[in-house]
Amino acid sequence: MRVWLCAALLLGLTTAAAASDDWHYTLRPGDTLWKVCQQFAQQPASCWRDLASHNSLADPHSVEPGQNLLVPIAWLKEKPIPARVVAVTGEVMLYPAAGGEARQVQSGEQVAFGDALETAAGGSARLEFADQSEVVIKPASLLVVNRYRRFLDQQGEQTELRLERGNIRNRVTPASNDDRTFKVFTPGAVAAVRGTEYYVSVDAGETTRNEVVDGRVDVSARGTRRDVQAGFATLARLDEPPIEPVPLLPAPSVELTASHQGVTAVWPTQSDAASYWLEWYRQDDKALLGQASLQAGQWQQALPEGDYRLLVRAVDENGLRGHESWTDFSIEAPPEPVAEKDSKWDLWVFLGGAALLLAL
Repeated sequence: MRVWLCAALLLGLTTAAAASDDWHYTLRPGDTLWKVCQQFAQQPASCWRDLASHNSLADPHSVEPGQNLLVPIAWLKEKPIPARVVAVTGEVMLYPAAGGEARQVQSGEQVAFGDALETAAGGSARLEFADQSEVVIKPASLLVVNRYRRFLDQQGEQTELRLERGNIRNRVTPASNDDRTFKVFTPGAVAAVRGTEYYVSVDAGETTRNEVVDGRVDVSARGTRRDVQAGFATLARLDEPPIEPVPLLPAPSVELTASHQGVTAVWPTQSDAASYWLEWYRQDDKALLGQASLQAGQWQQALPEGDYRLLVRAVDENGLRGHESWTDFSIEAPPEPVAEKDSKWDLWVFLGGAALLLAL
């Protein structure tokens, strides 16, 4: 594992340790320590003085909107909802910020602040948060979970991820305020949103690419911010500002045939497409099963019996992937083999019938 990951995990030991014990609450206009305790604490009568001490406040009455308040989770009436890894395929490693050996993650496991998730070349996973936002971590990716929303219907909580390499697809549940509650940091840029569906990728040259499927994303780098609307994309090379948003290439018109022998997909090629990107998923748990980059407009794959989804996207000369083309299909079980007739038995039946006719 690279040096930066060791440093990130060591930093996470301090931030995650505190974050695992405290809830970060941002004071709003009209808030007081007493009101916060009345709303959230199991024992509000004793909470407000202890809360002042816990936050090193000299005057419990002098708090201001926007101030960050640390509330011990053990004091809360409503317990936080952890982030969970689901739909794991292949090898996915978890590097805990709290220390300990790295381990292969299993579906249903919790993810703490500061934990890092690494997918192998054939591995993928889906990460779900309290507000039903989700992140699909594609193969050969490395993602650090700096922090995430842990309560339903609580404003001011943010999800912050750091993608060091690879590709993720985010589906963010819309927030009710104007705060950018979901941020993805990369070595060269940061993408901030409230509610949208979009992709973030980082290649070996540390170029960040953002492709917006729905909603909008603010992409910032080197002091320049780009407002990327649905149907557009941008990229930011390391130490350079993001380019002006460009339209996504059209979704390919895919025709698909499937049988017990496998699946074949074809689509007309596009003059502006440098290649085509494919991914195929199980339908029931949305698990990513495979991916491929093709130059031609045809794909074939042998698959076991089951229900699947195929994603095809055209890729432009900048490596930006276009609009999504989704196709559902099913692979049926092979037909039962037909039992071969016993030729010797047929011969004996014929001879027996002939003998009977002669006897008559």
